[in-house]
This record gives sequence, structure tokens and C-alpha cells, in this order.
Amino acid sequence: MAADALIELIDVFSDPDLIETGGGHGQKGVEYQRNWAVVQMFVLEEGSAPDFLFLFEAIQDIAVLDSPNAPTRIDLYQIKKKDRGEWSWAGLTKLHQPPDPAKPAKTKGKPTSKPLADVGDSPIGKLHAAVHAFSQLASAGRFISNAGCDIDMADGSNAATSLPVALEALPAHFSNLLTSALASLHKPGTAPPDLSRLVLEKADLPVDSTAVFTVGKAHSFLVRRSPKHAGQAQSFVDSLLAKIGPLGAKTATCSTFEGMKSQHGYSRDDFIAALGTLEEVVDVDFFLNAWLTQLQQEGMGIIEMTSIRAAVAAIYRRQVMGKMLPEEIQIAAACDEWLMDHNDSSKLMPFFKDALAHLSGIFPLKKSAELQAHFAIRAINKCVALN
Repeated sequence: MAADALIELIDVFSDPDLIETGGGHGQKGVEYQRNWAVVQMFVLEEGSAPDFLFLFEAIQDIAVLDSPNAPTRIDLYQIKKKDRGEWSWAGLTKLHQPPDPAKPAKTKGKPTSKPLADVGDSPIGKLHAAVHAFSQLASAGRFISNAGCDIDMADGSNAATSLPVALEALPAHFSNLLTSALASLHKPGTAPPDLSRLVLEKADLPVDSTAVFTVGKAHSFLVRRSPKHAGQAQSFVDSLLAKIGPLGAKTATCSTFEGMKSQHGYSRDDFIAALGTLEEVVDVDFFLNAWLTQLQQEGMGIIEMTSIRAAVAAIYRRQVMGKMLPEEIQIAAACDEWLMDHNDSSKLMPFFKDALAHLSGIFPLKKSAELQAHFAIRAINKCVALN
């Protein structure tokens, strides 16, 4: 079974009518897909998924296997951004609007119909074809977009506003038309279309602030998983995007599953390794607590200590949101320069006061607590780097 499943994967990957790769996406669309994938990795990891393998631009926009070694399931995703409006029935299927049998028929003329085979060039048709190609692997497909799908369902809900909904929930006159259209694409003797395996989903990921949303999700994930590294959410996301970015741009053919993984794959092991690199990042908060305790013992007041801690938190928050102030780079550089010219001190209070006097002369409009917060961060990083 496992060997047959891997052979099937390569067969589907080698079929140009099924893979749906490619450059039809603008850069903004590509960034949207990649950020969606990163957020989905957080979802799977927090959902205790035992394993996963993301394949980029291999079979549909993104495919997710439940194992990088012995997969039993594949989920296929078409991820499309839309700048305005919602997705219509025609836009998703290239089919006509079927008449509602519960409503009186129009007396003037016949309703316009479209060839059923047109569905093959539609988003839903292409997604179904890829899902239907698998028999050894359990398969399902999702159409994901920032825009909703303006389609009424049998229960009276609308796909544009509801939770993810399978196409089996369509009213009968829609589902019958879609089933007939998709069946027209099948080879004789193959299984009929299964609309329960095709899902419409409106993503929370916005188009105009994609990166900020992703970093926010990363921060929430790290707060729960590795709180001391939550401040590195931006760099963590950047590292993930840098790794998966090239995977969708590779066009070399692969004749083996290992080759497919190498060219297009990002596994849970890769994700855990990226997470593990955060352990090498300085835990500033740990040392900051120790330093503030020492400063308190040397006479620093509680108000000043609290102000410094609040300023450090604000610096981290701006880092997470990718909104560092231009002068903060200059302040960090001034801290580094001062630290290079001053030796280790047996007491922290004089060390901080001398540094503050120097920095205040360069940045007279900055609050003392903010300058001391930057100095503490830079000094702690320097101390750890010396080890």
C-alpha cells in the first residue's frame, strides 16, 4: 500500500493536467499562499498533528501529506487571493445558474446553459480532477480565498459568511448540475464525483496586511510553545518564508518521491528544526530579570525599574509587528559603540547611569527608560556573545 501510494503521487505529479503549478499568480498572490502555509503549520503543530509534509506547486498550489515517509492521506489546496468582490458560482465552476425547481419557470425564453465540459477549466473542476486522481491515498480538496463564495446552500446559509462548507451541502439543483459536469470529465468505469471531498473556505488571512497577520499568529504560537522567544516571531516567520519560498519556484521534473520532497517539500521535522534554532537566540528576558533584581539591590527605585521593563516590552512589540522606529537602529548602534569602549563593571547601577548620560546627550528627546531598555538589551546580547 505504501509503495503504491508513492507511485501514485509521482504519477499525479507527472500529469500536467492535474498539477496546476505555475506562474499564473502575481507576486502578491504567491506571498499570500506562502503566508497561508506558514499559518497552517502553526495550526497543525498546535493541533498535535503527528507529522506532515507540505508540497509547494507540486500538485495544486499546496498539497499536505500526513507523513513525509509513509503517507496515507493528501489534502490539496487552491489558494486564491481576490482584490474585490466575492466568488460567484460561474467564477468557481464555469457553469450556468441552474433553474430552481421551487420557483416558477420563466415564461420568456429558455435559461442560458453552458457546456458541462467547461467545468474542467474552472477552479473547482481542476481541484476535483486532482482529488479524484487518487485512489491509494485518501484525498480531499479545499478552495481557500480571502474572499467569500457567494453561493446559497441547501440549509439557507451562504458560503460567503458560513464556516468551511463542503459542496455536498449545495441545493439539489446545484449539486446535480455540478456532479453531472464533473462526471463528464471522468474516464469510463471510474468512481462518481464525491462533493463531500470538496470544501469552500474563506481564510482569515487578509491580503493587505498578510505579513503582519502571520507574525501575529507566530507570536501567539510562540507565547504558548516557547514564551521566552515570542519576541523573535518576526525573525521566525522570515526564516520559514525564506525556506519555503524557493520550493514553489522549482520546475525540474521528479521521478521519485524523495526527489519530490527535495524539490518541493517542507516537513514537520524541518519546522521543528527551525523552531529549535530559536533556542540559540539570547533569552533577554531571563537576564533582564536578573539585572533588574541587581539594580534594585543597588538602589534603583521600583518606578524606574517598571518603566524600563515596560519600555523593553514595547520594543519587543514593535519587533513582532515589524514596525521598528528608524531611530531605534541608531540607538542600538550608539549602545554598541559605548559598550566597546567600557570594561566590565562589578556594579550595574554606575554602568547604567554612565551609559544613560552618554545616550541622553545623543538622543535628548528620548525618555530615560527607553534608552535604558535599549542599553539593557544590547548589553545582555554582548555578554552572551562573549561566552
